[in-house]
Amino acid sequence: MFPTRQWIAGIALLSLVSHTWALSSDRNQPIDIKADRVEVNQREQTSHYTGNVRLEQGSLKINADDVMVYMVKGKLQKIVINGKPATFEQQPDNQKEIVTSKADNMEYYASQERLYLKNNAEVNQGGNHFRGDFIEYDTLTSTVKANKAENSSSRVHAIIQPANKEDDKDKTPAPPPGNQTKPPPAPTTGKP
Repeated sequence: MFPTRQWIAGIALLSLVSHTWALSSDRNQPIDIKADRVEVNQREQTSHYTGNVRLEQGSLKINADDVMVYMVKGKLQKIVINGKPATFEQQPDNQKEIVTSKADNMEYYASQERLYLKNNAEVNQGGNHFRGDFIEYDTLTSTVKANKAENSSSRVHAIIQPANKEDDKDKTPAPPPGNQTKPPPAPTTGKP
């Protein structure tokens, strides 16, 4: 039987993942994890979930074959996510679209607030799509850096959508009040 304190700590650490890349309300939601197997090592402060791992907390959803969670003094340090592919998705504050990512291997570093995706990596932000051998996603600034592997013949691929048509509408400002000139008076013919 797993010690309750370690089990709660292992679950609580996952809530820290969602505090920057997510809806603010996600961290207040219950965490639901399903896996074929879990192993918690209290001394090493790790928890390992294997086999059809499905984690949900609010808008955060992780699907993977294998998830390893590392903590130090009760604080999340790193999450390693593996699958063929593994997926990680979440809805950021003030955005309609969910940010989705997938790769064979992912590592999330809590102190850096960065998600590293390796092998068949993809990130979708709204209509924008990024693909490469290696992607670094800064969850705090929503910045994507994609690279190809050193000996790879593949190239980075990005699809950037144009701005929304509503944003492109001509918004010519009206002239300021007081600076408007009156039209000249109509010419008179001299007849009453």
